[in-house]
Amino acid sequence: MKKNVWLSTLFFLLFVLLPVTTFAEQESTGVSRQNVMFKNEIDYDLLQELDSSIIYEYKSIDAVTINLSNDKIIQLKNSPSVKSVYDDRSVQVSSQKTPWSHQNLNIPNKVPSDLTGDGIKIAIIDSGIDSTHPDLSIAGGVCVLDISEKPDACKNSYRDEFGHGTHVAGIIGAQDNNIGYVGIAPKAKLYAVKALNEEGEGSSSSLLAGIEWSIQHGIDIINLSLNTPEEDPTMKALLDKAYEKGILIVAAAGNEGNITGKEQNVLYPAKFSSVIAVSATNKNNRIISYSSVGKEVELSAPGDAIASTYPISINKTGYETLTGTSMAAPHVTALAALYMEKYPNYTNKQIRQKLQDNAKDLGAVGRDALYGYGLAQVDRSSLNGLETKVITEQSVDGQITLTITSLPLEAESYNLYRFGRLILENETSNLIEDYGKEGEILYQLVPVSRGGEMLDQTYTFTVKPQTPIIPDLNNEAWYSRNVMYLHKSKIIQGNLNGLIMPNKLVTRAEAVSMLGRALGYSQNKSETVFKDVSAQSFASGYIQQAYEKGILQGFPDRTFRPDQNVTRAEMAILLSKAYKLSTSSALTFKDVSSNVTGNQAINLIATAGITQGYEDGTFRPYALMSRSNYAVFLSKANNSKLK
Repeated sequence: MKKNVWLSTLFFLLFVLLPVTTFAEQESTGVSRQNVMFKNEIDYDLLQELDSSIIYEYKSIDAVTINLSNDKIIQLKNSPSVKSVYDDRSVQVSSQKTPWSHQNLNIPNKVPSDLTGDGIKIAIIDSGIDSTHPDLSIAGGVCVLDISEKPDACKNSYRDEFGHGTHVAGIIGAQDNNIGYVGIAPKAKLYAVKALNEEGEGSSSSLLAGIEWSIQHGIDIINLSLNTPEEDPTMKALLDKAYEKGILIVAAAGNEGNITGKEQNVLYPAKFSSVIAVSATNKNNRIISYSSVGKEVELSAPGDAIASTYPISINKTGYETLTGTSMAAPHVTALAALYMEKYPNYTNKQIRQKLQDNAKDLGAVGRDALYGYGLAQVDRSSLNGLETKVITEQSVDGQITLTITSLPLEAESYNLYRFGRLILENETSNLIEDYGKEGEILYQLVPVSRGGEMLDQTYTFTVKPQTPIIPDLNNEAWYSRNVMYLHKSKIIQGNLNGLIMPNKLVTRAEAVSMLGRALGYSQNKSETVFKDVSAQSFASGYIQQAYEKGILQGFPDRTFRPDQNVTRAEMAILLSKAYKLSTSSALTFKDVSSNVTGNQAINLIATAGITQGYEDGTFRPYALMSRSNYAVFLSKANNSKLK
């Protein structure tokens, strides 16, 4: 059945909110609200067949929220196109003054001292924000309440009619002026995402709609000062997608309380691994009695008697004092905005790690269930003496040229990552060549000093090649740059439709043809010594030249078997002879003994860095090779920079 999404807030006393009557009315009609995830794409035909009504669509994860007759839920769950079906559940606020908290977070000692969160986009998914408040500046927002259930739910757009969202907004970004209080990040861009009504109530579907809006609008940080007691796989999937897209997500741990300190009562969405769960502390940096605790707690922050902005329509002074983890979460959100401003090239994961590293350890040594890694703190690292790294890039028909114009003085080299995979280690050249197809390629350049990687100087950038267009190749594929190097060098060719067919098994004729082109052999067709390779074969010239140079011999029956698929051992023999590899080492693979044909060649290509084998210590010599696999080996043999 459908349930509310509640915000858990403390207005001096624990305030519990009841479900709105329309939910109960809907339940009595035999209709309930369901969050549905599909395996591939949204199955609109199925939804129409079941006579459901769509409330929200979440195209980021191929999911919907629908109203559906209860007697059709089983049919929906059993549909082969459906991944999961889950009841829409309740969510509630978690809350109470602020000035003292700045000292506890060490904000007066932030480095540099002029950090304000300038330009960082923060979505406050809550009860809205009072945009008329003189101490707040709102960049925009949206109301995502369910107007199908209550037509006038969004009549006042994202205006806060409850108070909670405005209070959260002030903790983060109250203006640095002559009135009221100053927020931790007063120049951050605050976006009001109204997912809770005038009673402080919403549903998991309105929360989902708020997360989807944040993904689509390029938000940097999402603040979730709200809770629901039960897990929703659709919510997890959407939050995971937001995190994958680079959004940092901060949530209140909940106000379930702690008596023994050993409770495990962190609520959702804070409980999800993609979310930073925040517990609440008092002026003495002790956990407050209302705060939820548990292994999911990642950081703690002030949440006791916090003063902040409040809707003037509710409190004429424009300010109120609230308590709870709802107040703790925005302290961490605001600190994260300062970190992002200071380290503009950091990913959300790096910002998260930096918050953990800088936390002031409280309670038991190390991470614990009360404080997580500890009390969140400003970053005090000095940037003096470090230079901004500037990278210019060019992309011409598959070849990408990266020029590094500046590195920190302390840097002795750098590591280059492509989609998170290390492609260059301890490199010193200021000119880099890489390869890619049309689309986007994400890089991270990390300077290296004697102390290791200088993560605080990471430079993240994206290159967007316009050509070539190869429909069946993805720049994120682990073999993509290798394939594109061969494509640029005219070693590997696509079919008439421009398809590379990376998953197709490579034949012996194709393997020798690609090798021949890499070695600069003549493309002219010719007679061969093999009775099964005619002069008309597309590979005849390459096969005969490779034979004459002693790279291949064929089989005892004078055949070459051009259409037979290549094994990994055969590939090793071919490459070791073609590139005249002679240096061997003590490298061994569990499944390569002296009885394996090509064992010496396998050792040679491993020593040359052409292969590392599999993670389980095997080489799998008799496994067949796809075109993409072969491209990786051949490109590494032909270009040492691709190893």
